[in-house]
Amino acid sequence: MIRVLIIENDQPVQQAIKHTFQQIASVDYQIEWQNALFLKSLTRTDFDILILATPIDWQTAHQQLHQVLKLELSQPVVLLTTNYDVEFEQQAIAQGADDCISISEITPVFLNHAIRHAIQRKATEAKMAHIATHDRLTGMANRYLLYQYLEHAINLAKRSASQFAVLFIDLDKFKFINDSLGHEIGDMLLKLVSQKLKACVRETDIVARFGNDEFAILLENGGTCRNVALVAEKIQDALQPAIKIREHELFITTSIGIASFPECGIEPESLMKSAEMALHKAKETGRNQYHFFTQELNKQARLKLELERNLRRALINREFEIHLQPQIFSKTNSIAGAEALLRWNHPKYGFISPEIFIPLLDELGLLVGVEAWVLNSVCSLAKKLTDQYGRLRFSVNISGSHFKTGNLKENIYLALQASSLEANFLEVELTEDIMIEHVEHNSEMLKELKDIGVSIALDDFGKGYSSLSYLKNFPADILKIDKAFIDQLVNDQRNSAIVEAMIDLSHKLGIKVVAEGVEVASQLKHLKTIGCDYIQGYYFAKPMPIGDFENFLSHSDKLLRVINNELN
Repeated sequence: MIRVLIIENDQPVQQAIKHTFQQIASVDYQIEWQNALFLKSLTRTDFDILILATPIDWQTAHQQLHQVLKLELSQPVVLLTTNYDVEFEQQAIAQGADDCISISEITPVFLNHAIRHAIQRKATEAKMAHIATHDRLTGMANRYLLYQYLEHAINLAKRSASQFAVLFIDLDKFKFINDSLGHEIGDMLLKLVSQKLKACVRETDIVARFGNDEFAILLENGGTCRNVALVAEKIQDALQPAIKIREHELFITTSIGIASFPECGIEPESLMKSAEMALHKAKETGRNQYHFFTQELNKQARLKLELERNLRRALINREFEIHLQPQIFSKTNSIAGAEALLRWNHPKYGFISPEIFIPLLDELGLLVGVEAWVLNSVCSLAKKLTDQYGRLRFSVNISGSHFKTGNLKENIYLALQASSLEANFLEVELTEDIMIEHVEHNSEMLKELKDIGVSIALDDFGKGYSSLSYLKNFPADILKIDKAFIDQLVNDQRNSAIVEAMIDLSHKLGIKVVAEGVEVASQLKHLKTIGCDYIQGYYFAKPMPIGDFENFLSHSDKLLRVINNELN
């Protein structure tokens, strides 16, 4: 049965239409008549199609159609005219009418076809609109629809002087699950997470899949910051229990960034950008956290963008510098060499922390090129200083990106060749995460470097995974104990035992040990007692420019006497 609502006040026309419907035997039509256009009555949903009779005045007809279309009905709207007019029909269809039929041309077949076609076309349009505005996997609103909801929420909040909040949600380490268990399991997990998110908020709140493993929630009239925080905590609590998918038990956590209107933006784009900044801050603080956007975050983001622009020309403008921190023989207190550290002397902000600019270099794809420059510069300097002062070893930090590009070995060969430096005066430092990722491939390449005389150092040992199985297979010459262990070396007996065990194990594997972050004489004395090979830290010297390091080398005898006096 098809329910038809017809707005027509002319009795003869009503009779003609009734008669036409009665001659349609193939379909059961239920007709309801209204003598005038009452817009409020059209908001109900108990009809399938609206047939709107138009007045003779075309301007009035267009105004009535405009009023009806503003209601955004889910049912098709068909105009009924007294006489056929091509120009009016074209204008009405362009305005948004689903069809336009003339009383003078109505036949049972034509009327039946027009109604069925309008309903089918409207259903197809609704289906296509749903596909365009909803995520196919989860059925949630997509980014496009979310931005429409945000526009509506902003307009409403401006009129009522109210506030609302946006939560930007990212699933921590979802990529690992997707890559290791496959996309089918990943998709099933996303569906379950979307259901849990919807269960955490009110029916009036909007939950959208923003992209891949990112979701967004629009909390209209969310209340105070504390109320919004409670929603974030509710989401994290809901995802805390293991999620069972087939034979897999999956543990998922979320990082959440929160932005509120109007403090964090007055447009959908700026609001979502603020929430995204807060999300990144939440991830930086350890994941499974939530963070509110602040103006300080905005300031940091603007600075980051400025630094990104400046970094692209920093090498050309000679803003990068190499500083050297001495490494000292534990037994003799003489200088064994130095670690080369990259510094950026920004023309506006001065020295920028490596913790800020090195990740930016990596994000921009510039880190490998800068490290190649460092290798060349250090090898040239090492050649000059070893010719003048004798045997010294200079270490250069190498990133995971340099390994992934596959040209690390070539860059080292070229730097040694260009400088004429003997390979045994060069050391490359790697962190544990590089060692663990693709360990077999990396170990093979490092063995080739060892074969020509380059030393391999494992940096920050104890800070990350510190797997002894990896250490056994890793071709390391030097192990550098992280500063975190050295800080409590003297005061913490358990800490001291761990450091002593690291040194003993390393020596049994034929690996020398460097203690990083040595700052006081008591630490130095203890490290000497337990057999640490090399010492590095502020106790001897901070990282220094090349000229200061050369001066340090030339006065090393004086340094040796001072240290011996302190220790004795």
